[in-house]
Amino acid sequence: MTPIVFGDCFGWLHPARGPDVTGRGVVLCNPYGYEAICAHRGMRRLAEALAAAGMPVLRFDYPGTGDSAGDEAPDRIADWLDGIEMAADRLCREAGITEVALCGLRLGATLAAMAAARRPGRVAALALLAPVVSGRAYLRQLTLAARTGRSAGAPEPDWLETAGFRLHRSDVGVLAGIELAGTLEAARVPRVLALLPPRQPMLGAALATRLREAGTMLTEARFEGYDAFLRDAYLSRVPRADFVRVTDWLRQGAPPATGARGAVPARDLLALPGGVRERAVLFGPGRGLAGMLCEPEPGQAAAGVPAVLLLNTGANHHIGNGRMAVRMARRLAGLGVTSFRVDAAGIGDSADQPSAADPDGPPSLYGEDATVHVHAALDLLEARGFPHCFIIGICSGAHVAFQAALRDWRIAGLALANLPAFDRDAGGAPALDGGPPPGEIHALRRLHMLVRRLLAEADRLLAEGLGVELGLNRAGSWVRGLARRGVSMLLVYSAGDRGLRELRAHFGRGGRTLSQLPGLRRVVLSGSDHALNPRSMQQEFQNLVEEHLQRHHGLGGASRVVQPDPAPPLAAWPAGAGVPVMLRRAVLPLVPAWLRRGQVARRRFQDRNFKAG
Repeated sequence: MTPIVFGDCFGWLHPARGPDVTGRGVVLCNPYGYEAICAHRGMRRLAEALAAAGMPVLRFDYPGTGDSAGDEAPDRIADWLDGIEMAADRLCREAGITEVALCGLRLGATLAAMAAARRPGRVAALALLAPVVSGRAYLRQLTLAARTGRSAGAPEPDWLETAGFRLHRSDVGVLAGIELAGTLEAARVPRVLALLPPRQPMLGAALATRLREAGTMLTEARFEGYDAFLRDAYLSRVPRADFVRVTDWLRQGAPPATGARGAVPARDLLALPGGVRERAVLFGPGRGLAGMLCEPEPGQAAAGVPAVLLLNTGANHHIGNGRMAVRMARRLAGLGVTSFRVDAAGIGDSADQPSAADPDGPPSLYGEDATVHVHAALDLLEARGFPHCFIIGICSGAHVAFQAALRDWRIAGLALANLPAFDRDAGGAPALDGGPPPGEIHALRRLHMLVRRLLAEADRLLAEGLGVELGLNRAGSWVRGLARRGVSMLLVYSAGDRGLRELRAHFGRGGRTLSQLPGLRRVVLSGSDHALNPRSMQQEFQNLVEEHLQRHHGLGGASRVVQPDPAPPLAAWPAGAGVPVMLRRAVLPLVPAWLRRGQVARRRFQDRNFKAG
């Protein structure tokens, strides 16, 4: 796949492959908001399947969404329809095709039909995957989501916000008037495929008859893999059988390729207001990892400030929840800071994990190779003149960032939001796996917390008093080691977040023992959403990150406060060694047998499939 920029839109061009290349290309149309995050990996896989069947594919982000230019604004739906038309024209020029088909998911399917109605008779085929049939019904779903759940923030006049994504009231009015049936009749597309979710009524024989009289052949079928596909990205399963059906249907009747291609070279640099530039980069092993490099214009870089690396939250791709990573990266570039927002293997635009036993299933977030993309990104940034880097991570991204910092001395600072756990092997597995083992007795969990606190406090006192790290509390040893290296840390938690329990286990209530370490700050936000979905929480976190960069990394001309300790580091056991063998043998006999059995149950539980935070 090749990055491509047209107008204000960013996209990926998937050239046709195989012996039977056709003259038909396909434009993929994304769903809106959080559904686009849930479906992003699946849409990439669909594009790859279509390209392998001989049809060039262009998948892209609408203006003001994803990696494209702009932000939310009034009358965006008209811009999105313009984007679909521009994508179709650009695909024709780039791939030399003679006809275009449109394929969309959810609201993207309905937008594809609306774009086709703008060009009656000029779209060769229309594949609608779980389309929005009634705009009013869809708006009721968005409004309910905006008013309920932890992601619901304070309502803002003129905007409908769901999971950090906002829709202006002008577009709410447009959505309210959408009816798919009338749109299809106006589009005059020769062939239409509608895959409908299991519990959704079919479009009906009456509509099929009207379309047939207008020259449109409607094919309806069930979207069998819908429920497993359109869910949180860390749980989403690619609906391979449904995508095979769509691919075969779109290829039917496709004309042969002409071999003629446009002479206009593809543009991959996105120029943004405020002297900001972005381009997609393929990097890492086999160039299988993808990311977006966001930079200030030449001569506008802030001297001495490390580059910023933004990691995935769960299995959500690199734009971040509510597009927070995009806004943060562009804001930093306006301040002179280069950033790189990346996808781990098997997430977003990066290739699937080579070791995945089930490539269609959810990606592994905490496996042994969870930090591979971080080190590869650091290599790329170092080659571009940034020997040190500051990493931002939320939830699983925070855990990956912390573990990477223990292994890579190029990491100069961390901003970690809702870090689920510091150490999987020292009681952190339930936090990383989404809860305690089934059937665990509450009293035993409280006793286990007490034992962990006692070991952590003993480890801290020995380290501070005798200057020796015994490894009784590896998380404490790790954090102290990072502080000695001069690595700054910003620990941010939502109110009541489960990560606060792990913070207490290792560092006391509220992380009180961390206050003695230089360059470390702890903050509890006012909101309670774990993924920082509400826009107000995102802005609060962004402000904290900028303040931290100003104080500790020279942003805005401020001098660094944290400096590496010139003295040699304290004696420490290797990260994987844990408690020394002699001490372990001395302590374990004092632990009651029934508590040791509880530990065995925890070990068995943590060996199961990992769940995102």
